[in-house]
Amino acid sequence: MSTPVTSSPTTLTTGGQVRGTRVGAVHRYLGIPYAADPVGAARFRPPAKPDSWEGVRDCTAASPAPPQGPDFLLEGVVGVEPVATDEAGSLTVNVWTPARSGRRPVMVWIHGGGYIQGWGTQPWTDGARLAERQDVVVVSLNYRIGALGWLYVPELLGDDYADCANLGLQDQIAALAWVRDNIAHFGGDPESVTVFGESAGGGSAAMLLGAPAARPLLHRAILQSPPPRGVLDVQRAAAIAREYAGILRERAGDDAAEADVRTASPAQLLAAQEELVARHGLDLPLAPVVDGTVLPLPPIQALRNGSCAHIPVLAGTNEHEGRLFTALAPPVPPEAFDAALTAAFPSPERGARARAVYEAHEGSGDGAATARLGALITDQLFRAPTDALLEAQVAGGGRAWSYMFRWPTPVLGGVLGSAHTLDIPYVFDVLDTPGFSALLGDEPPRGLASAMSGAWAHFARHGRPSHELLPEWPEFEPSARPTMILDAAPRVAEDPLGERRKVWAE
Repeated sequence: MSTPVTSSPTTLTTGGQVRGTRVGAVHRYLGIPYAADPVGAARFRPPAKPDSWEGVRDCTAASPAPPQGPDFLLEGVVGVEPVATDEAGSLTVNVWTPARSGRRPVMVWIHGGGYIQGWGTQPWTDGARLAERQDVVVVSLNYRIGALGWLYVPELLGDDYADCANLGLQDQIAALAWVRDNIAHFGGDPESVTVFGESAGGGSAAMLLGAPAARPLLHRAILQSPPPRGVLDVQRAAAIAREYAGILRERAGDDAAEADVRTASPAQLLAAQEELVARHGLDLPLAPVVDGTVLPLPPIQALRNGSCAHIPVLAGTNEHEGRLFTALAPPVPPEAFDAALTAAFPSPERGARARAVYEAHEGSGDGAATARLGALITDQLFRAPTDALLEAQVAGGGRAWSYMFRWPTPVLGGVLGSAHTLDIPYVFDVLDTPGFSALLGDEPPRGLASAMSGAWAHFARHGRPSHELLPEWPEFEPSARPTMILDAAPRVAEDPLGERRKVWAE
């Protein structure tokens, strides 16, 4: 039987009235503007309040996503149609709320995508089931990504753009301000707001913890596979901005408009961005910047000094994060792993200890170098920084909980394991979405989805994760490092992958 779809009641916002769609027991409002269009003279400027409107705004269809390239995983593997993109109309929020009265915790999702991809209405982050089954209000948002959101333009455009760093982060803060001012009209509690995100979305949640303007707007934070150390200093960001501008000028030739970031077309900006990213690989050249204003300190330092002690944190990673970047590529030659290991551990003594650990953990034989490189990427980009974030939260007097997602997908002969992004459909409890079997297999453990979505919502409601399908979840503390292992049979383990962790902690 199909789910009945009708019109939602009209709801008031600070911009005017909106009408969405009722799908089953959930009201859905898509594409509500939280900021003015960042176009023309507003490109590379901080988000401004949108104009109000007369009458009732139709919010039954998603807005365009910010300009970006193709999404390999969703388009190439799952079979999702390419998303429509545009600078105009892209700074919007989406709301899913149960179609019954009440005042509920609010869960604000920040998408990932390496700070260069993603949007708020991806199929694996549909908030309807999470809202209905867990009785929460779910909000997702678009924010400026790539060069439009993270290029350090004060270096390029001068003093008049001094306040224009971290525009993607400023967009996220503006969206949280919209939640504070409007979410009560949708049945949400503005005094109970949890930000949660994965990958660059988890990194964004870390940056929000480090941003003074954001901290009053959020009350809990869930960081899934975050790169909290993926933040640039001003000198590095300025050098990358100059490099990007050089690429743009070289491509533009004699066309002055195409050579200027303020007037180049989105396609021209994306072409230059693609070349920049190709040069830097997994180093994330377009990322948040410790600019001294929006982000005064690296987030781990802000946690360590106690700035976020009042905000409970749930953070973790997947066991095989790095396999998303290695398992689908040609086999890695041993010298590629050697080079990555040397870059990560320049000291010969530490390098030798690290090599012994990765060789013991991943074994030998065909594919060993690929497996070792995947494990190295997992630890370097995700696990070790997340460990440091958890330690900093506790050192600063805050409360924290740790997890590791360990369920391995059987697709492609199991080479992906529990790769990067595989946890997302479990959190949103959308395992049965058409096309997801290509990523999750035919029989993913539905109980794990119930447990994860329920534990995430319990954390949003009470400030601690819990669910009837999980064992008791102890708080994180650095000596024993208790960690919830999220698998078909969840359990608590002390210091999982401890030998690998110790290599990075030296």
